[in-house]
Amino acid sequence: MFDPAPIDPVIAYTDGGEIRMPEIRRRILVRDDSLWDEALRIHYNAIVLDGHIDTPTLMLDRRYQFTERHTANDAHVDLPRMFEGGLDGGFFSIYVAPSYGEGDGAMQRAMAMIDAVERQVATTDSAEIATTADDILRITRSDRKAILLGLEGGHATAGRNDRLRALYDRGVRYITLTHVNTNSFADASQSRPRWNGLNETGREVVRAMNDLGMIVDLSHTSDSTFYDAIQTSRAPVLLSHSSARAITDNVRNVSDDMLRALADNGGLIMVNFFEPVVNPHLTDDVMAEVYRRAESSPGRLHDLWTIIAQVQRERGFGRATVTDVVDHIDHIARVAGVDHVGLGSDFDGVWTLPAGLQDATRLPWITYELMKRGYSENDLYKMLGGNLIRVMTEVENERRR
Repeated sequence: MFDPAPIDPVIAYTDGGEIRMPEIRRRILVRDDSLWDEALRIHYNAIVLDGHIDTPTLMLDRRYQFTERHTANDAHVDLPRMFEGGLDGGFFSIYVAPSYGEGDGAMQRAMAMIDAVERQVATTDSAEIATTADDILRITRSDRKAILLGLEGGHATAGRNDRLRALYDRGVRYITLTHVNTNSFADASQSRPRWNGLNETGREVVRAMNDLGMIVDLSHTSDSTFYDAIQTSRAPVLLSHSSARAITDNVRNVSDDMLRALADNGGLIMVNFFEPVVNPHLTDDVMAEVYRRAESSPGRLHDLWTIIAQVQRERGFGRATVTDVVDHIDHIARVAGVDHVGLGSDFDGVWTLPAGLQDATRLPWITYELMKRGYSENDLYKMLGGNLIRVMTEVENERRR
């Protein structure tokens, strides 16, 4: 177990960040509420980190140009909008779909996606691949963006040490043990269990990741896998893009008992913005009805948001908002503590986001809402990015040389 003592706030801010928000917007916000002046100062001074960004899939499959500005209708994250929204860096997801299985094709997909990210980052002086906590501090304090890599889809490793090492050597610093699919060593939350958590290979994967200095990510895993991983890991664990089950009763989210276990472990949960995991009305039962209707619709899963909107009208509830996302952050902070919560948007990996959080430029609204709820400047530095830096540091310190 790890001492969840607060980190030194000195490591969690940028030595004075420049506010990149358009001046007309800033003036309007401050005019309407003077609290915005302080919120913007803190937000752009903090190191703001995101636990899960799916833009690499667009880079590889759509030749999406990360260094160019796009609209929220096209994608959620690019380098210009990271500057505007004060997003200093985060884990870019090397997502390997379950359809790739556990064979060589899965690793080829992962390596091709890493190549795509590296090629684009190499074309700009405004971003750099980061592999350590110190890298994050060095890069962000030079007014550049820190791009970290995390593998989503542990099936791609097939539980093999040589694959873990190969991914580590390419810069991957977390692995999500499962995606939506149970694999050969771990049960997922969204498919039928095989192992009642981790099998012995899964435990060996966790230990091997500890030895490498790689973060064990438990988003998408079953509750049993979560507890087995915490029991096995010598280092803090991560949930890179999950939210609070007490607010939205969804298997992708985390119960209060799990949050307390996470705090005892010294770990971190980074709150997902995806509408179905933050809207308190979109419970598993409601989403089951949505998926039933989607299966019989001409567009099938492409019609999901239309069907959700239809169900919302029928049942009399609306879309999630920034306030709903902050409700999850607030709840986790109260149950697990401010040292154990962060932001894990799932930008570019989801098909609908809460009203007011349509892309990376909207992150200051989270800081403002948290300030309204009474969180201190030091609390905000932790939740916006300092907590992830702490976890990375502790995981790195567990590495066996």
